[in-house]
Amino acid sequence: MSSEERIIELETKLAYLETQFEDLNNVVLEQATTIRHLKAKLSMNESKIEDLENGRGENETLSATEIAARDKPPHY
Repeated sequence: MSSEERIIELETKLAYLETQFEDLNNVVLEQATTIRHLKAKLSMNESKIEDLENGRGENETLSATEIAARDKPPHY
């Protein structure tokens, strides 16, 4: 194998590795965006759960009659 053939082979392998690196980098960036989005949703849900546990849910703005009407069993 001549030096020129070895250089061509190395350049080919390097080009392949660069493409693979870019693909993997794009996957990592996409996953980071997804993780950020999921963390925001988790935080929002944790806040809602905390509000419900502390009695600061939707019931604050509803009267007793409205709460009873909303929670009425389906057979009524």
